[in-house]
Formats: sequence, structure tokens, C-alpha cells
Amino acid sequence: MNNLGTLLLASSLAVLTFSFIQTLYGILKKERKAIEIGRLALMVNPLIIFLTFLVLLTQLMRSDYSNYYVVMHSSEHLPLFYKMTSIWSGSSGSLLFWNLILSLFTFIVLWQTRKSIQDRIPVMHLILSGLSGFFSFLAVFYADAQPFREFIPEAVAGRGLNPLLQHWAMIIHPPILYIGYVSISIPFAIAMSALVSGHLTEDWMKFIRKWTLFSWFFLGTGILLGSKWAYEELGWGGYWAWDPVENASLMPWLLTSAFVHSVVIQERRGMLKFWNMILIILAFHFSLLGTWITRSGVLEGPHSFSKSTIGTPFITFILISFFFFLGFVLYRRKSLQPERNLEAITSKEGSFLLNNFLLVLATASILLGVFSPLLYGKEFKAPWFNSWGVPAGIFLLLLMGSAPLLAWRKGADTVFFSTLWKPFLAGILGGLSYILVYSRLFTKPSSSYGDTLSEVYSVLTIAVGTFTIAGIFQEYHRGVKARKEQNPGEAYLYSAMQLLLKNKRRYGGYLVHFSLVLIFIGYAGNAFKQNTSIKFFYELNPPTSEEIQYTSIDKGILGAYQIEASALKIKPVLIGGLGSEPNIQNVIVSEEASFVIYRGAEKTAELATERRFYPQISHLTGEFETHIPTSEPAILNLPKEDFYIQLGAIEEADLSSENPDLPLLFMNYYFTGSTEKEKLAHFLRFPKRLVANLEIWINPLVNFIWLGSVMYFLTGLFLLLPIGELKKKKSEVAV
Repeated sequence: MNNLGTLLLASSLAVLTFSFIQTLYGILKKERKAIEIGRLALMVNPLIIFLTFLVLLTQLMRSDYSNYYVVMHSSEHLPLFYKMTSIWSGSSGSLLFWNLILSLFTFIVLWQTRKSIQDRIPVMHLILSGLSGFFSFLAVFYADAQPFREFIPEAVAGRGLNPLLQHWAMIIHPPILYIGYVSISIPFAIAMSALVSGHLTEDWMKFIRKWTLFSWFFLGTGILLGSKWAYEELGWGGYWAWDPVENASLMPWLLTSAFVHSVVIQERRGMLKFWNMILIILAFHFSLLGTWITRSGVLEGPHSFSKSTIGTPFITFILISFFFFLGFVLYRRKSLQPERNLEAITSKEGSFLLNNFLLVLATASILLGVFSPLLYGKEFKAPWFNSWGVPAGIFLLLLMGSAPLLAWRKGADTVFFSTLWKPFLAGILGGLSYILVYSRLFTKPSSSYGDTLSEVYSVLTIAVGTFTIAGIFQEYHRGVKARKEQNPGEAYLYSAMQLLLKNKRRYGGYLVHFSLVLIFIGYAGNAFKQNTSIKFFYELNPPTSEEIQYTSIDKGILGAYQIEASALKIKPVLIGGLGSEPNIQNVIVSEEASFVIYRGAEKTAELATERRFYPQISHLTGEFETHIPTSEPAILNLPKEDFYIQLGAIEEADLSSENPDLPLLFMNYYFTGSTEKEKLAHFLRFPKRLVANLEIWINPLVNFIWLGSVMYFLTGLFLLLPIGELKKKKSEVAV
């Protein structure tokens, strides 16, 4: 099947090359027939890539160890679902998945514009065929992008899926994020086709805005899902660490957010035409840059660029494409002159412009931090990002709240008493109320938290968030009131629903702002986050089952919480499920510690946290090599905060020797003892006394992050789906 997959990829490259040449010939010679043939060839490519994808998927499901990708990213002991989703867990598989999504989106936009005769359409075909052709080119000629490399001789076993990826959020997070990354290619191609062809009429704006909103929604949803995965799976008590992979997805989302807002000014006021072209070029190329960052290996060290064969051609393509289209923006600059000038910086359009400036500046700062190991020889950590990111975020939140309340062309001073003063007063009252309650609301280990600046930022976030929410409710109430004046018989709630359905773009946007405010409130709780480590002593119990058990009567205290240790178990967990026969390849060793949590004298919960050790199997011999550890935190979810615990390192009780290799001791005990005497001999090798470190975090207000994430998702769906919209008279779309 490797030969079939390779043949299909070569066919894709051939078809796309033909489409590109044929379309270019048709444009230069002004031959519609040649352009149509190029378009049809481009529409055939999705079928070829889909068949290619099915071939690799079949190999993963069958555990075909003649395929290098299958050997490195799957195993016969994985559940079928994880076998299938491992198709985007590695470099070549994820690039093939990227190619598939791009080809499907290309087919959709070609179908949407099939009846259009605009001269810009062939240029869009040319751009999309060139982009798809690049990914097929990588898959044919570069090893790290080839999903059908043969493993000779055929491997004995698969190395399996990275244990960290065996989580529900990581199953859906990558494809959602990829959809966001890839879909920005469509509005980019539409905008650049208008730019290159010189047909810069405004009829393409609505079409491009919908595609951009689609990309923005999926990028944001993917980022929020990634945060949920990090919180529940990595066991470090947080949801965002500013690492390069996180930043790679955040940068195009920030630029897409800027573009979504600035397009409104172009539509309403005829301004920012030049700037919008720059923004869409940046958003598209930063989506490619994010893929390059995560797949090239360039940020693992100053000399690791050669680790990936796709690094050089990928960054070369990005740079050539960026400067090519940037050159066209400069060439068409006279055609992109604004129809009006900015009249007041505190007007609605002025606030949008400031919003754009901050988002682009934040992107540039993140880019500097991402490449800090190459530029400065050291990696900028979270404190550096937070030092500017937190105040910038608060200012963005302020602009988010004030923009709907401002007027076009007029400064804030002219509308302050009509629209701004009530939300402004609500914000002040919200901030003051928060100051009065937060010291009694959140858990703290001592009389003070010790970080005054973080407390100030937290108060400002709550104050500005309250201002924004009050402004949203004020504008919504005014809209309902105006509707009821025209329809006196309508009930208030019915009018509110109809207002939302008939004005999705405006009031749906307010709901998006509301969801982001909730997320920011959740971030504000991070100022009062607590973290500590407590050591618990355990005694070995006599053997009674296939588990090794230790017990403890130790207790620890953090704020109002009392943590009482009970049992520490070392036990087997089957990868393949209950129906599989245990063997050295499919048994995970689990170190599970259970605790009883009290608040005051009241028992609140029983929690169990684990460290799991997945077997790493040699693909050449099928023998055990080592264990890969993962964390399984336990989280007590309370209305105002999360009590989050994670089992840490386990040491000898006297702390004088190296940490015992409990997983290896257990594997010997579980698999090699054929008689009671041998079992007992292996059992006696376990330490009689252990010390286990329990890491504890208390995360205030974190529920607001997940509530805001759900609302972001539902609101995004509402904006994208044709709910409440009037049906168009014409089926075709003007582009």
C-alpha cells in the first residue's frame, strides 16, 4: 500500500502542476477554455488527496509495520479510535491532513464561484493550485513529509502513540486547530486575487469576511481546547505556558481578530484598505509560520534545523510568498487609498484602529519571544510574556467594551453622557466591590498574597470586565426598546430574541465579547493562585493481590483545606482494554495515590491522582525499552476555585539514595514471578518506606475560563450557521 500512496501523491502533484500551468496560460492568453480546464483539474485534486488519506488511515488501522509512519506513531495494542487519530500525531501525517483540508476548502470555494466570470477568479485558482502544489511537492520529495516511507525490513512492533495525546481534547484539538490554520488560505486567496488582478471593487468583502470568521472561530476553539487539555493532562496546575506551540496558534488568531474588526471599517467608512491587505497577508503567512515552528524542529536548539528535512523549503516558501504579495500591495497602493480620513481617535473607527495596533504589536512581541533562543541564546519564559501581555490584554478588554458605545466620526467626549457614563460607573463599582471581597473569597496560606502588581491587574480586569458587560447589556436593552417601539405588542424576551436573530453580526458580536470577558475574569483569578508541595510518608503493606499497596496516616494543611493521605497503589492498567491478555507491550504501570479532602471539619471529597508509566517498545525486537511517564491530576471543582493535586516524585524514606524505579520493580513482580516464592522475592525488593511528594494548586475563578470557552464555541456556531438569516434570492456568490 506504500506504493499506492506514493503514486497518489505523485498524481496530485502532477494534476496541480497541470492546473497551475493551464490556468496561467489561460490568464496570459485570455482563453476562458484553458482557465476552465485548469479549474476542473484543481477540483479533481481533493479526490486524489482523500484517497491518499484513506490509504494511510487503512495502514494505521491494520497496524501495517511496513510503513515508517505507522511504526513510529501507532501500535497494535492501541484502541481503534486512537489508531485512527494518530494520523495527525506526526509530521508527515499532519501535513497530509493539512493538504486534505486545504483541497476540500478549495473545492468548496471553487463550487461557490463556479458561475462567476470576474477576472479575479482565475488568479484565485492560480494561488490555490500553487499552495496545494507546495504541500504535495513536500510529500513527494522530502522525507519528513512523506507518509508512505517504507520500513525495511518490516518492524516487529509499533512504538505507539505519544501517551500525552491519548486524551479526549487532543483527539479533537489538532483537527479543529488545523481547520483554523488552513481555512485562512481561502480569504487570503480571494483578497490576493483582487489585488493581483487589480479588480479591487468592494463586492468581495462580505464573502471574505465569512471565510475569515470561520477561520477565526476554529482557531480560537482549537486554542481553548488545547488549554483544557493542558490543564487536565499535563499535571502542572495551569492552562497556558507561553510555549512555542501555543504561541504558534495564538499569533494567527490575533491577526485574524484584527482583520475581522478592521474589515468593518472598510465596509462602513471606506478606510484601512491598504492596512487590511497587509493584515490578511500577515494572518495567512503566520498560519504557515506556526506550522513551520511546530514541524521544523528549529526551536529545539540553535543547531537543530537540520533535524527536519522540510524546514528549509518551508521557510523559503513562506518568505518568497510573503515578499511577493507584499510587493503587490505596494504596487497597488494608489488604488488602496482610503475614501475618508480618521476624524477622532476616540471615535468608533479610532478604537478599532487602536485595537488593530495592539493586536499586531502583541503578535510581534510573541514572535520575538518565540525566536528568543535563536536571537538571544535563551528562551523567554512566561514572566517575560506576562510582563507586557497582561496590561496589553486589559487595554484590549477596555477597547472591546468601549468600541460598541462610541460613535462613528465623533469623539468619546461627545457621547460620554449618552452611552458611556453608566457602564463606566458600573465598572468602578465592580472593581471596588472586588477589592472588598477578594481577600476573604480566595484561599491564601498567610496574611497576604505578596504580589501587589498582580492584585492590581486582577482588580483592573474585573473593573474593565464589568464595564464591558454593562455596556453590552445597555446596548442590547436599547436595541430591544427601539424594537418594541415599532412592535408594541411584542414581549420583551421575544423582542430580544428577534433582535439577536435579525442582527446577528452586531449582537452576536456582543455575545462573543461577553464570552471573552468571562475568560478574562478567569485569568484574573491567576493573581491569587496558590502552589505548594507536601511530603507524605508511606509504609509497605503485606502482599494480598496483584497490586503493591502502601498506606499512610499523614495529613497536610493548605489554607482552609486539610489533606489526609490514605493509600498508594502500584497497579497494572491495560492499554488495549479488558479483553486483552496482559503482556509487556500493553500494560501501563500506575502509581495511584488517594487522599481525603476536608474543608474545616467537613469532608469535601476523596481524590485519586496518578502517575502512569507507558511501556516504550523497541520496533526492531518487540522488547521493552523504557517507560514514558505521564500525569493524571485530580481536580476538585468548586464554584470559586479548583483544588488541584498531582502526585510527584516518590523517594526512599531516608532520602539518602536515588529514587527507586518502582515501575520496573513492579514489572518484574507482575510478569516474572511464576511461583509464590519468586513472587515473594520480587515483592521484598520494594522499599519498606517511601516518601511521596504531592503537588497542590488552588486556582481561583478558573471555571469562568471554561464557561467563556463554551460560550465562545456556541456563539461562533450561531454566527456561522444560517440561523435567522434571510434567504438569498441568488444562489451564486459574487467574488
